[in-house]
Amino acid sequence: MKRIVMKLSNLLYAGGLLLLATACEKDLPKFSDEECMLTFHYGDGLTTAGVKDGMGSRSHSFKLNSAEGQMRDTVWLRVNTMGKLSADSRPLALMQVEDTTQGVVNAVAGKHYVAFDEPSLAALYQVPGDSAAVKVPVVVLRDASLEAEGDVVLKITFRDNGWFKAGYPEFATYTLTISDRLTKPEAWDKFSLNSYFGTYGPQKHELMIKWTEKSWDDEYISTLFYEYFQGYFAPKDEAYIAYLGQWFAERLEEENEERLANPEIGKVWEEEDGPVDFTPVANGY
Repeated sequence: MKRIVMKLSNLLYAGGLLLLATACEKDLPKFSDEECMLTFHYGDGLTTAGVKDGMGSRSHSFKLNSAEGQMRDTVWLRVNTMGKLSADSRPLALMQVEDTTQGVVNAVAGKHYVAFDEPSLAALYQVPGDSAAVKVPVVVLRDASLEAEGDVVLKITFRDNGWFKAGYPEFATYTLTISDRLTKPEAWDKFSLNSYFGTYGPQKHELMIKWTEKSWDDEYISTLFYEYFQGYFAPKDEAYIAYLGQWFAERLEEENEERLANPEIGKVWEEEDGPVDFTPVANGY
């Protein structure tokens, strides 16, 4: 009798495990190697749980990143594939999606960027054979409205073209801000530069560029920080960043004194909302 009870118990236990496995299988997202998808690269080792606001975005300022008089430029975005590799080259397709954020002006194809279906770009929108990653171009245009009216936003995703479709939603869009002014780089907030140099301002930005002869754009700022797992960042040389903050403040004080002593100027360096100030902001906010 005892043996029968034990067998019955074992059967019930095994049945419970089978039901649990079935339930877990239903809860897990299904993914087939036959299904080929694309995602934008936000950072090495990043999982969907580690995605934070601003990771899938960057800015391109013609005034900051391009030569004077240059009317078009190229921003390269890294794209990763999901699914089986192919020995053959495969086309991918990008498309614009409207950014419905209040106050945002969406970019216009042919005016602010070259349309993604432009035939001359087709050869560049290809995933090479046996490759799981590729850099694709976004050709931006220096329309006069960028300087006169302000920035525009180009929000990009993947269009299902029969070869690939969009992968994980967390990595399926990339937002590019296009400007012809000095605007706050996305990396300013990403790396909490307020904590080191105070609140961003275009005049402050211009002074930092002039004094250091560095661009202080997304690419340059990123070289100053380590990017760790799950979107944790830290200065590569914290003492140097702290020194820069102090040096900027001292340089500002010196130039303000010179400007106040000059009767043709008679005022300190200013933003639209007040004097330039390099005082660090607590907690970066």
